[in-house]
Amino acid sequence: MNLLFCDTAERALADSQLHNIVKMAYLDPPYNTGRKFNQYSDSSPLKDWLAMLERTLTGVRETLMEDGSIFVHLDDRYIHRVRCIMDDVFGDRNYVGTMIWEKKNRGSFLHAHLADVTDHILIYAKDKSKMAPLVHSSTEVGKRIPIHNKGNKPSVLEFPAGSMTFNFSDRTIPAGEMNTPTIDSDLLDDLIVENGTNKNAFRMSGPFRYGQDAVNKMAETPGAFICPRQMLRPSYVSQESRGKVLTNLQSFRVNGSPTNEDARAESEAIFGAEMGASFDTPKPEALLERLIAAATEPGDTVLDCFAGSGTTLAVAQKLGRNWVGVELNPDTITSYIGPRIDGILAGTDPLPMDGYTPSTNTYAIHTGVTEMAA
Repeated sequence: MNLLFCDTAERALADSQLHNIVKMAYLDPPYNTGRKFNQYSDSSPLKDWLAMLERTLTGVRETLMEDGSIFVHLDDRYIHRVRCIMDDVFGDRNYVGTMIWEKKNRGSFLHAHLADVTDHILIYAKDKSKMAPLVHSSTEVGKRIPIHNKGNKPSVLEFPAGSMTFNFSDRTIPAGEMNTPTIDSDLLDDLIVENGTNKNAFRMSGPFRYGQDAVNKMAETPGAFICPRQMLRPSYVSQESRGKVLTNLQSFRVNGSPTNEDARAESEAIFGAEMGASFDTPKPEALLERLIAAATEPGDTVLDCFAGSGTTLAVAQKLGRNWVGVELNPDTITSYIGPRIDGILAGTDPLPMDGYTPSTNTYAIHTGVTEMAA
């Protein structure tokens, strides 16, 4: 059964039943902007806000499994201070990276000097040596992956005999330049193409995606590389499905990451126009899907101790994960989180996710004194 605490994060996380069960924690805390939002006031003395976060982060660390991780979503105002706190709580050796999320399609120009279009997500592990790579999706078997990669440092690769197939007639290609307008590359040895494959080993120079050890390993499968034209731009033909590691840039321009505009549209679809506008900065489900799918497996437990409208919990439910949520405001639980999860359980969710089997686990609400099953 999933757990939903109506309490402060500090008190809820002190519950010993939560210790060492969480694979991933996602925190979208108040940013201490000095503004008053519909659902909460975001103004505290800085030292109090930082102390609250430190207590919360310390509590989160106790909930994490040894291979667990935490994602803390912030704007850029105090991220440097929060990173120092996280270095103290988790150890700077367990810093995984900082993800940049392009949250707006265009700048709102609310700042006098610089338009703000990004948020940051600090990622730490409880023990980075035990944490798995953040893999979101997989390459398809048979997918062609170019060997050249513009911008990489030039190097030399040798392709073993018989490792490459060619989509043109047999011939001998003399050593020489193989440049294109975007990539400089050279064939360093004459290449003999016979029976559709390279009769001899040959070398190329250029900016490559892989090193020699990786090429040697790939070449253990005959014909692992393919080249369609005499202007040699070989590709590796994927022999198996391999995970794609997340990049530290999540952008609608680069990899289709959704924005706050998408999140507001989702809120209106779930709660209606009036209620959906109550949360000023909701996070889009597809962003949480990407993070949760990368950091957890079905059946793992996800924690959000600033649950708000319940996006993290809803996505975890849809992805077949268990979840623990903490929300201080009982009205938010009654009006937003409860109906949102109930809709998923009832099959009436307007934003289903393809490719996943939603969890059928129900949830219990803990108020710190009493408990109610839903």
